[in-house]
Amino acid sequence: MYKIGVLPGKFSPPHRGHLNAIIQASTKCEKLYVVISHNSELEEKLYENSKMNPITLKQKARWLSKELESFKTIKVIMMDEGNIPMYPNGWKHWSELLKETIPENIEVIFGGEISYKDEGYTKYFPETIYEIYEEDRVRYPISATKIRENPYGNWDYILGSARSHFVKKILIVGTESCAKTSTVEKLAKIFYTSWAREEGRYYSSKYMGSNEDVFELDDFYKIALEQKELENQAIRNGNKITFLDTDALVTKYYCQQYLGENNPKLEALIEPDKYDCVLIFTPDVKWVNDGLRFLSEDKLRWELHEKIKNMYINYGYKNIIEVSGDYNQRLNSCINIVDKILNQEDVSFYVKE
Repeated sequence: MYKIGVLPGKFSPPHRGHLNAIIQASTKCEKLYVVISHNSELEEKLYENSKMNPITLKQKARWLSKELESFKTIKVIMMDEGNIPMYPNGWKHWSELLKETIPENIEVIFGGEISYKDEGYTKYFPETIYEIYEEDRVRYPISATKIRENPYGNWDYILGSARSHFVKKILIVGTESCAKTSTVEKLAKIFYTSWAREEGRYYSSKYMGSNEDVFELDDFYKIALEQKELENQAIRNGNKITFLDTDALVTKYYCQQYLGENNPKLEALIEPDKYDCVLIFTPDVKWVNDGLRFLSEDKLRWELHEKIKNMYINYGYKNIIEVSGDYNQRLNSCINIVDKILNQEDVSFYVKE
């Protein structure tokens, strides 16, 4: 058994083949360093032809640390290559950086490329064994490139700790009684995934004895905070996609409706870039009194719909799509849009300027 081993990689993103190689290597060492080798410029290039956002060094380290936290002989280390020449021109600098990062006698380096041995390891690590690991492409027929190209078609190979980065976030909003809440849950069932309920519907019964006349400004900030936590839970548990019923901008809207003024603390919780698509349900289905609603007049419903829509436009939310029709039509419109998003197809043609 080796005393000190190193397994370096870009891990962009980390997948089950990587995890298998790490675990196999750890059984051959008293201590294994998993070195995340990262260059932001290279990371940008890797994602040029992908619809995904580049992954940061700390994100990768967080995911692998979570996956490997129970293995006490494995240590995850970050190594930023931003100040050295990129591969294949930086072997000398890279080897010096690795030796600085791991200030111990490295007995073995595990790698997946046999060409690296002659390109650099023999020259710069002459006393170190270079052992080729098998990513077990039979058990895990995957690569980071394939995941970047099609994360949803290769979902099962993405590490569980990393999946929230890839989950598509669909925000569904609208005025009262537009089938929004029921459709969110139906979509989650159809796509076998998570959803976040509209916390504002339950807040008054939880904290105020269902007496909405006693709402104060700070209540709407608390609603938005609770909504944000429900969102984050849904994203963590999402299966490729998650459905979110309202956000802090809607809470701001209702704060204005109830109290005639806004809580400025809500602004910090409004995140236009968080969502991949905003589906705004139009109020063209019958108004139903569920005991929590008070805006039954059609003209007023449409006026408030336009107000909400313009709020999302003015705040810079992307892919804002109006969804209308009867209950069945709007459900299937949503399904069609989500299918296109998961197939990484463009949905901008749905968006009305």
